[in-house]
Amino acid sequence: MSFKENTDIVFEHYEKKIYDQKQLLEISRALNSTLDYKYLIDAILNICLAQLQTLHAAMYLEPEIDLGIFKLEPQSIKGFELNTDEQNYEIKIDSPLIHYFEEKPKAITMDQILQIEVLNKIPDIVYLRKMGAEILVPLNAKGKVNGLLVLGDKMTSEEFLEDEKEFMTTLANLAGIAVDNARLYELATVDMMTGLKIHHYFQTKLKEEMERCRKKGTKLSLLFTDVDKFKTFNDTYGHQAGDVVLIEVAKQLIGKAQRHHIPARYGGEEFCLVMPGATEEEAIAKGEEIRKAVEEMVVKNPNDGSDLKVTLSVGVSSFRATDRNNKDLIERADKALYQAKHSGRNRTICYKD
Repeated sequence: MSFKENTDIVFEHYEKKIYDQKQLLEISRALNSTLDYKYLIDAILNICLAQLQTLHAAMYLEPEIDLGIFKLEPQSIKGFELNTDEQNYEIKIDSPLIHYFEEKPKAITMDQILQIEVLNKIPDIVYLRKMGAEILVPLNAKGKVNGLLVLGDKMTSEEFLEDEKEFMTTLANLAGIAVDNARLYELATVDMMTGLKIHHYFQTKLKEEMERCRKKGTKLSLLFTDVDKFKTFNDTYGHQAGDVVLIEVAKQLIGKAQRHHIPARYGGEEFCLVMPGATEEEAIAKGEEIRKAVEEMVVKNPNDGSDLKVTLSVGVSSFRATDRNNKDLIERADKALYQAKHSGRNRTICYKD
C-alpha cells in the first residue's frame, strides 16, 4: 500500500470519528431536551433504528424503583415480534448477564456472548437469541447498569464493526443518563399508585396552558371525573378494592388521553384531564369516550376474585378570555361535575351559564 493510500485511509478514519462525535453531540442535545419518560424511550429507540441501520430495537428498563428486575414493556419495543405465550420478558438485576455488564459496560454481540462460558447457556441469553437479538448494550448512569439496549441485525446483513460498537456504547451511556433523569423527574411529578400527574404539577401546567391561550388565542378544555358512589363502594368492598378501581380508572384516562393531554389526580377519586387545543365539543366527546370505557370495565375484587363494576361522572369546562386564574376554569368544571352527579350520575355534562 502506498503512502498516499495509507494516508487516505487514516484521514477517512478520522473523518468518520469526527462525524460520529457530531452525531453523538446532536443526540445528547435531543435526549436532554425532554424529561417526558415515554417520549424519551421512543426517541432513543428511533435514534437506534436510524443511526445503526437496523429494523429491530428494544430496551429492558426497571418498571419500578427497587423492584429488582429489568422488563420489556410494549412501548419499549420496535420491530421485534414477541410471543405473548412466553414468560414475562424480564431479566433480574442480579443475573449473571447484568453482573457481566457491570464489569464490562460496553456493546457485545451474541456471537461474542456465546464464547463466554458463564453466559452462553443462561435462560436470559437463550431467550434473547430466540427473540432475534444480535447485539446487547448496557445503559449506564452513575456507575450502575440501569437498563439494557437490544438490537437486531443490520438491514445490510453485515456484521457490526468495532467503531459501531463503540458508538453504541457511548449512545447507551447518554441514553442511560437521560433515562435516569427522566425517571427521577417522573417520581417527583407522578402519583405512584395511579400513574397520573400530581396536583401541584396539574396546577402548574394548567396555568401555563391558560397563559398560552391568552397570548395566542388557542383553545383549552378541562375534564373533571369522579367515580360514582365511591365512598359506598369502599365501605362495601374495602379500601384494597377501592385502590384497584382507582388504578383501573386512571388507566382508562391515561389510555384515552392524547399525547399532549395532561391526565392528573386532583384529589382522592377525583381525576382530571387538561386538553390543550381542544374545543368544548371535542372535550365532551372525550369525556363520553372515557365514561363509556369505565362503564364497560370489569375489575377483579382482590379479596375474593369476584367481578366489580363502577361508573363515572364527568364535568367539562373550556377556557374563557375572562378567566383570571386556574380557579375560574376549575370551578366551572367542578360545577359541571356536581350537576352530573346530582342529575343521575354516569354522564358527561358541560358547564353552561
